[in-house]
Amino acid sequence: MTEGSSTSTVDLDALASLAKQRGFIFQNSEIYGGMASTWDYGPLGAELKRNIKDAWWRTFVWERDDMVGLDSSILMHPEVWRASGHVDSFTDPLVDCLVCRQRWREDQLEERKWRASGG
Repeated sequence: MTEGSSTSTVDLDALASLAKQRGFIFQNSEIYGGMASTWDYGPLGAELKRNIKDAWWRTFVWERDDMVGLDSSILMHPEVWRASGHVDSFTDPLVDCLVCRQRWREDQLEERKWRASGG
């Protein structure tokens, strides 16, 4: 935070590093080399996640008369994915960095660029 400023920016990498140091999250299968973009929650992380979900549920389901809760599976019969167009036309372009060997979704890179430009 800069002096005289009431706002601060948080570096996502620094936040993730702190969460790992404090035991909120752990990279999935870390002792076996890990799996990219997959995390397990430690005791405090599991509690934090539950509290956030409960607050969300309270705000968007319990406190509204026009909403009901639904907890459905993401594993579905293949016909559901065909009917929705996901099988025939869904694409999620990925971009590989040849220097750091990381992979990002193209839309995430565009959003980062937009935010960096002050958008």
